[in-house]
Amino acid sequence: MRQAFACVVGLGMLAASLTQAMAKEVELANGTKLSDKPYFVVTYIEAAPSAADAVANLLKQHVSESKSDEGNLRFEALQRLDRANHFVLLEAWSDEAAREGHAKAEHTVKFRQDLQPDLYSPYDERPHVGLVAAAPDTIAEGDASAIYVVTHVDIIPTEQFAPCTRQVNEAGPCGNEMVETLVEASRKHDGNLRFDALTQANRPNHMTIVEEWTSAQTQADHTVNTDTRNFRDSLSGLVPGSGVADDPLFVINPLSGSLYDEQLYAPLG
Repeated sequence: MRQAFACVVGLGMLAASLTQAMAKEVELANGTKLSDKPYFVVTYIEAAPSAADAVANLLKQHVSESKSDEGNLRFEALQRLDRANHFVLLEAWSDEAAREGHAKAEHTVKFRQDLQPDLYSPYDERPHVGLVAAAPDTIAEGDASAIYVVTHVDIIPTEQFAPCTRQVNEAGPCGNEMVETLVEASRKHDGNLRFDALTQANRPNHMTIVEEWTSAQTQADHTVNTDTRNFRDSLSGLVPGSGVADDPLFVINPLSGSLYDEQLYAPLG
């Protein structure tokens, strides 16, 4: 009797554990479930212009210390090219628990305390899972000439999957499929080192596209590539390849809820 009871309790605990693990998945509007392993975090940091150099040094130290934390797969700090007081942290962890351990680490707590006086905007930390993401340990490290692009993509929830009424053809491709197609095509462009689409864990219709290129020239070439231009047209609800609507009174009605805001960065070496 005791053995049977213990077995039932054990099975109950196992079921609860599995349920909790499954709850970590991010479910999209079409029922697709995205694993939270690896677990990604993108953080935007805006410091006072006069503190740009000091914050850059803080970030370099933080990267060096964080790479040794248990479960870390990748940790990078970037500095925006046109606004040197803006930074991004790109993190990848084996799972959410590893990331939580890092967040509670003494060196992370100290980093945030040291950073706080120089911020003029809140520390903007956004957890993500991979929509189309390469294994972090397979991504090539760029040198000093590498260019990163980080873009926030906000697809209107009703435009993520068919029918998408703002698209030329309601049957699609719709928002998510367009992003996935862009990723697959862009990875084949000359000079690409990384092109990933990450889905925000707490807002699945929000995505972050992370690009890494060998040089400013290869990144510039990508922006005018037919694949990229067709994506931008489609995201705006235009016929791919048109750039402008035939109707002179037409006002674009994009599938996104905000501007496709590409921001260029250099790695903090």
